[in-house]
Amino acid sequence: MSASEQEQITISTIPVSFNEEEGADTDSFVSMSSDSSNSEVDESAIQDDKEENEEQMKLLRLQKEQQEMRRKIISVQRDQTLSESEKAKKIQEIMTFTYKTKNHINTHLNEKVNLDIPLTEKDKAPTYNDEENRILGCKHYQRAIKFQASCCGKWFTCRFCHDSVSDHEVDRKKTTKMMCMYCNTVQKAGQKCIKCERCLARYYCDKCKLWDDEPKKSIYHCDDCGICRIGKGLGEDYFHCKKCNACLAISLKGNHKCIERNLESNCPICGEYMFTSTSIVIFMPCGHCIHYKCHQEYIQTNYHCPTCFKSLANMNEYFRRIDTMLQQHKMPPEYENWHSYILCNDCEKRSYAKYHFLYHKCAYCSSYNTKVLKTYETSQSMPSINGTTVLSTNTNENEHTNENINDEDGQ
Repeated sequence: MSASEQEQITISTIPVSFNEEEGADTDSFVSMSSDSSNSEVDESAIQDDKEENEEQMKLLRLQKEQQEMRRKIISVQRDQTLSESEKAKKIQEIMTFTYKTKNHINTHLNEKVNLDIPLTEKDKAPTYNDEENRILGCKHYQRAIKFQASCCGKWFTCRFCHDSVSDHEVDRKKTTKMMCMYCNTVQKAGQKCIKCERCLARYYCDKCKLWDDEPKKSIYHCDDCGICRIGKGLGEDYFHCKKCNACLAISLKGNHKCIERNLESNCPICGEYMFTSTSIVIFMPCGHCIHYKCHQEYIQTNYHCPTCFKSLANMNEYFRRIDTMLQQHKMPPEYENWHSYILCNDCEKRSYAKYHFLYHKCAYCSSYNTKVLKTYETSQSMPSINGTTVLSTNTNENEHTNENINDEDGQ
């Protein structure tokens, strides 16, 4: 953010460790007890946890598919260029697409795949992350390997390269074979080549089947997340919050707002699933998550959370300027006896305010981040709130305090 942007609005955000590779399943792993008398109990608990997490992931995938389907249907319904019959046809195609695709893919994947086919010249040809400097890999990763996809038997540099040209997604955890791009030797997945003995990646995770040879990148595997994430490691610069089910900066341990399974949702701006996103994800002061890039673009035109609508910064100075403006520009006389029943997005309380075309001040915290629920004329009976009618005057008579508004450091 530029200096001029910071002067306009100061917003505190909390970084969250993000996924090194998208699309990971989130199996939880429970530490085994060293006490042999409890080993059977521990094994049973581990199995129960795995089964429970598998069910949770199935539910999350289903919810994600349903959200995407709704988004597409709404887009079709809003398309003014389509006739009603064309809309009905497109919506039917959307609703049956998943079923038809899964049937086609399952039929294809259930066929026995021959993983012992000889390498072609195309398979042996090296790919580059930086061809000018002869750095092996692809546009997604630096690595000196190609892996064989267990689903189709084809060779790719990374799972993104596979998924971009295939009608199905690869399960990278089922990967068993890799090919060294230095000597073209096919071998069991690992960090070093068994023939030329060269290191194929500075980082290798046998659980995720992830190779990364970028020298300046630190990566660690989180068993609770079930995936690899960017960072030095748990206990060093990140910790795993069980309630949020996310890896957070260690400085925030016991010092952040927990929202259960917070990352297991779509970005409110771009709609991408954030738990397995490779883009940087941050926590806003209210506790909700958003992509860092989406956040930077969003705050150019908005000052409230796109999920809960709470203010993203200390807005007191901005609200005082609104007070001054309202004193200088009065409403027309015919609206003098009108009032609005409002809900404050910041303190979540309801009150009354003098009617205005745009601005209504909360009678409790003096925030203008409010929503009009209903408008009344003075001759009408206005319902009381807890036995009294709380009225804001839409002027600076109600002092602006920071009591109910998120401050600059998000506390």
